[in-house]
Amino acid sequence: MRKRRKFYRGVVNHVYQRTVDGVHLFYSIEDCLVFFTIFAVCARSAGVQILEICLMHNHVHFLIRTETIQELSAFVDRFTAWFVHEYNTFAGRKGKLFKKNFGSAPKWDEKKLRSAIIYVGNNPVEKNFCKSAIEYRWNFLAYGKSDHPFSPKIIIRQSSPELKKALKEVDLMEKLNLPLKYAQLIRLTKGLSGKEMEQFVDYVISSYLPVDFEELTSHFKSFDCMLDAMDSTTGDDHDIKENRDNFSLDAFNEMCRYMQKSMKSNEIRKITALSDERKMEIYRELQSHTSASAYQICNFLHLPTARK
Repeated sequence: MRKRRKFYRGVVNHVYQRTVDGVHLFYSIEDCLVFFTIFAVCARSAGVQILEICLMHNHVHFLIRTETIQELSAFVDRFTAWFVHEYNTFAGRKGKLFKKNFGSAPKWDEKKLRSAIIYVGNNPVEKNFCKSAIEYRWNFLAYGKSDHPFSPKIIIRQSSPELKKALKEVDLMEKLNLPLKYAQLIRLTKGLSGKEMEQFVDYVISSYLPVDFEELTSHFKSFDCMLDAMDSTTGDDHDIKENRDNFSLDAFNEMCRYMQKSMKSNEIRKITALSDERKMEIYRELQSHTSASAYQICNFLHLPTARK
């Protein structure tokens, strides 16, 4: 029998949502942006307060304040169902992506809340994605200091016609409170230079960002004090019971490079729609041509780990 979810009205909850069997979720910038804009649109529509969010390879963390447990559950159900629909439709796959039950833990104590903030921000540091939390784009902390932390500031008169058109469409979608779709992102970014692509991503994130940085930093002396705390300790959240795995960013990048060369395409997520027989053929190829472990390859290909 599943334990009853703890909830306290108006208290910040740390929510942890993991994929089924720990399979990989975010293969590309498009995956991250589609998920992020759906999340942002749902947060705005629901009127919930988001203090922090972090996208990882097979799970998502966020800190959220809602008035009722029903409001929290409805929010999670809506953004996950919406993203799964978009992901499956574009990749040509069927089935679930996320575990049915998400993890959550209320943070009614100030010390516990500060520790959870540090823990969420430092998740990519713990997984060796970066050395400092502020360096990771997908925990969105850098956007608390700048609206273009990973690219040069956009100067419209010096921008290409392609970038100007893309930004104009992003403005329209954000104003209508609509998320960006896969085909739309591919169309909008076609023809952009490497620098313009980084500018575009920063622009999308800054335009849609649902994080309440004022509330987030109110639990520390300042934004910089919060970052210093993240650099000095990892934080912890034993209440959330996060699953641990042996994910390796180097192994993941190896598999991506091999598949891009093999498929002659950057749309790696489409391997998730292949038959199990074809996936097993690719499994053997990745075993021979990369340093990835059996477990890592299974998660990359969305194969049951029992098959390793």
